[in-house]
Amino acid sequence: MDEGALEVIIVLDIRGNVATVQLPDTSEEEWSLASLPADVQPGDRVGVQVEGGDFEMTLLPRHAGLQA
Repeated sequence: MDEGALEVIIVLDIRGNVATVQLPDTSEEEWSLASLPADVQPGDRVGVQVEGGDFEMTLLPRHAGLQA
């Protein structure tokens, strides 16, 4: 991930204390659920910003879906 740039990861799956996430380059990794924002769910998008080796994560707004 680029230093200082806001990048978006997608939470694909959660199993126990492990989340499968899709990185901006479309590769997938297993991350500790504790390293992600509270209340994260599969399908959520998380904004990640790296500053000096530290990660800052923000749960991005969920899509409301289609209105009937």
